[in-house]
Amino acid sequence: MGLTINQQIFELIKNSQKILLTFKKNFSGDALASALAIFLLLQKMNKQADLVCQDFIIPQNYAFLPHLDKVKSDLNSLKRFIISLDLAENKVKDFSYDIKNNKLNIYLTPEKGILEDKNISFKSGDYKYDLIITFDTDDLESLGDVYEKNTDFFYNTPLINIDNNPENEQYGQINLVELAKTSSAEIVFDLIEQYDLNLLDTEIATCLLTGMIAKTRSFRSLSVTPRVLNVASQLILNGADRDLIIQNLYRTKSINTLKLWGKVLARLKNDPAYKMAWSYLTQKDFIELNIQNPNLSEVIEELITSAPEAEIIVLFTENKNQTISGLIYTSKNYDSLYLAKAFNPFGTKTFATFELEKTDLVAAGKEVIESIKANLQK
Repeated sequence: MGLTINQQIFELIKNSQKILLTFKKNFSGDALASALAIFLLLQKMNKQADLVCQDFIIPQNYAFLPHLDKVKSDLNSLKRFIISLDLAENKVKDFSYDIKNNKLNIYLTPEKGILEDKNISFKSGDYKYDLIITFDTDDLESLGDVYEKNTDFFYNTPLINIDNNPENEQYGQINLVELAKTSSAEIVFDLIEQYDLNLLDTEIATCLLTGMIAKTRSFRSLSVTPRVLNVASQLILNGADRDLIIQNLYRTKSINTLKLWGKVLARLKNDPAYKMAWSYLTQKDFIELNIQNPNLSEVIEELITSAPEAEIIVLFTENKNQTISGLIYTSKNYDSLYLAKAFNPFGTKTFATFELEKTDLVAAGKEVIESIKANLQK
């Protein structure tokens, strides 16, 4: 009898020396929390792993999660360059190196005579990771530079793809994509439960419950089932700190953040015929409220809650460099990348971003909305 997908995953993990855990640049709380849970699990299994997300900055509302400082913002030094010297005929007494004119110079002193060129060789070493695991990531392109600058590595390394999104492109050698699950965190819980529930501790349980709460908007989404609530209760029994999670995700918004949401809601426009809603934020808003790095994904989440009938949500913002950015969220019935195709969007089918070389916020927004409507009519 062949191995199940879960068994295949743990066989790959057991046979790996070092594992890369990664998720999309515009990550969700579910992706972050699920990756941290697996990172902690691998530590308990005495496995080496790195967490990487392009341009990662610790989100304030997730700062309570354990080991967030371990998440790296780029993927560097995938391979070592190896210079070999055959010492069978002549030993080296000492060596040194320096860097001059952007060149690395290595100085070798033989015990006798000279070192011959034929005894020196060089080659590129193996990749330092022999397994990749992605979380809540529809496609490899949404990983940004982590993938774009290392495509050979991704094509030549076994990859486990964990997600619950119906738009997932099934790009892994193993695709644990379960549409019936509400979150990647729920899928990770099932993995642990079927392998060894004794590995579940307070930190891992807190990470998984955080992912589930974030993805289901505190169990308010229509996809929540009795099974989901049962998993949540098991996580709490295993030490997950629900109060800590709720406090950080929903009760730590500053007055200025709430005011920012107020500005978005005050400018909210909608077109029921297209199931679409949109709003605007100006640079003046950010300056007046002293908000340096706004979490616009949170603003989108608030719009989703405030306009539940809308299946397409667009947020326009003014940038410091005098351009206009757009963020577009769509339900599973639509494709963000297709709807915004005229503006060279980046991201996934459910959440994409784009930038316009324009300065008139309202005019730019009108152009984009008309373009999206035209695409919806095709």
